[in-house]
Amino acid sequence: MTNVISIDRSIIVTKKKSGGKVRLILEKLGRGGSLILIATMFVIGSLIALFCGIPVKNVTANYSYDVLAILIVMELFTDLIAETGIMQLLAIKIAELSKGRKSMCLMMFGGMMFMLSSCLNNITAVMMILPIVFVLLKTLEVDKKYVCVFFAAILSLSNTGGAASPIGDFPAIIIMTSGITSFLGYLTHAFPLFALTSLASAMVWGLSVKKENDDGAVRKLAIMNLKSQYKNIEIRFDVLKWLAVVFGGMFLAMVSPEIIAVLGYVIAMVICSVKKIKVGQTMDLKSVLTIASFLFFAQVISQTGVLSEMAALLQSNIENPKLLIMAIMFIAFVVAGVFSAGPAAAAMMPVIVQICNGPLSTQADWIAVAYAAAICSGSSMFMHSATAGFILSSKVNNANITDEGGKNVNWGVGQYLKYGLINYGIQIIIALAVMVVIL
Repeated sequence: MTNVISIDRSIIVTKKKSGGKVRLILEKLGRGGSLILIATMFVIGSLIALFCGIPVKNVTANYSYDVLAILIVMELFTDLIAETGIMQLLAIKIAELSKGRKSMCLMMFGGMMFMLSSCLNNITAVMMILPIVFVLLKTLEVDKKYVCVFFAAILSLSNTGGAASPIGDFPAIIIMTSGITSFLGYLTHAFPLFALTSLASAMVWGLSVKKENDDGAVRKLAIMNLKSQYKNIEIRFDVLKWLAVVFGGMFLAMVSPEIIAVLGYVIAMVICSVKKIKVGQTMDLKSVLTIASFLFFAQVISQTGVLSEMAALLQSNIENPKLLIMAIMFIAFVVAGVFSAGPAAAAMMPVIVQICNGPLSTQADWIAVAYAAAICSGSSMFMHSATAGFILSSKVNNANITDEGGKNVNWGVGQYLKYGLINYGIQIIIALAVMVVIL
């Protein structure tokens, strides 16, 4: 007697179809994640305003339009820098110096990500570096784990880079424009801390990559392929030097950030026009709308008076300055992890301002940096928390990076989760240790 197991083919087809539908829905949600977040912030903010009877004019009167102006101008300024070809040259140099070794590629591109994000907003910095990274990764033989580790490091370092300078990302811009710290005050306190944090993160992820046991032929081919992709690009150092001068001047003259940013951009546009560099520019309005929604939500929350009460409660119950700052950091990283960096930075800012105007006014610069560090660590915990999270995930998944078996590597919320928790741990431990020693 023969034992035969019969499987209904229609069941398999149905399961495949249903699985495909679920996957398709998840992909669409991932691509539209930023739009969903924008709509959610505006809707929730509007409902709170209606429920609490907050007039619209009260919200708009204190709205941080200067933050939006700085973000837009800096993103457009970035496009001018990209037209000089300097980014492609840096990528080739990094590939050559690393000799195609995966661990070195991760650490060096991570360092490049940190520096870019400290000068530009996270989304723009990520968009600049990705095309070059994709060319290299598609030539190297990479597996799924390496892709996950690589982009987890990139996302984390885009956050720490953004927090390292007052114009790196909008939480830093919000902190700087709040008046609790000056441009140079924030920069001199924050940059060393976040540079140390970024170095630690890059080392942790770089050392976690397995050492190659090949003769290096594939890696040499990858570098040659990268060079061939950009061999005809002319580096316009004659333009780049003037843009660097303008950018440096903007850095040193940030007394009125939004006015200086616009003025610097206009001068840069004139330089590019005279030197016959293309000045037709586009920008991703999603990033602007995202920040606009965060600021709207934060201003509504501020008008409710809840945050002022929270600040008073913290100060009345915690006398030790160190413990008070630790409590603020804890609240900030939880809010940043749940709601993302934007709402956390904007919504909690009135609490920080009130505390800095109190007995801790002499430590205002360090309080600002501690707040930025807490937001940075919280925003590195989950993909939706990071400013560039959904955009980076979408670009990676659309790049068709394949593993050694030829399968496309997907990188999304689930794949990032365990790496995000490690990123959070590295950042918050270093930040807390530094604050305990300094304060």
